[in-house]
Amino acid sequence: MGTKSPTAWLAALSLLAALGALQAAAQDKTEATKVAKKVERAQAGAHEAKEEREAIEEFAEDVAKYAVLHGRALVGLASREQSLASQEALARAISRKRVRAEPGDIFRPEVQPLFRRLLAEQLQGPDAADAREALHENDPEPGEAPVVVHINGVYPLGAPRSTVPASVLATLPPLPTCLHYRFVGRDLVLVDSQAGVVVDILTDATPPPPATRKRP
Repeated sequence: MGTKSPTAWLAALSLLAALGALQAAAQDKTEATKVAKKVERAQAGAHEAKEEREAIEEFAEDVAKYAVLHGRALVGLASREQSLASQEALARAISRKRVRAEPGDIFRPEVQPLFRRLLAEQLQGPDAADAREALHENDPEPGEAPVVVHINGVYPLGAPRSTVPASVLATLPPLPTCLHYRFVGRDLVLVDSQAGVVVDILTDATPPPPATRKRP
């Protein structure tokens, strides 16, 4: 084999340098794409966090407004004694003040995904088995009539009441003392603590129960 001329060597070196530059440029482009995607994810996360923060603030304002309405309804009653008659009178007074109430007045569409995400975090996975069981331990037995609730209606007297696990309660946005959370099946219900009025309902708030494996 003959010895390559200096010109050939220079050409080969130039080609190698060009290939190296192309590879470096491709690597730089790949890294730049990765960085851009990270920035995009970070911006999306920040935007989502901002939206969730604003949704929680609106929810807090809405329950605070309800607390004012609840207080005014109490003031309008002749008696504040905790009896069935006074509870019914308070329920009627609140219902009259909320005659146009609809689902989503407090569980607004903007805050609904947040509630579902928070509940999924607490109720999904093998570690959440105890919480799921506690949540549904008072559900009607198969064959029994289900609990049916309506906005502005009173939670059925004597109907089963769910136990809200402490881990779930600690995760959800806090409420004024005149309100509390209750679960009916998979629905999250906002109930007036004194009047028993159903203030709002978030349907399908909890994740579906895990599928049970059939025995062979």
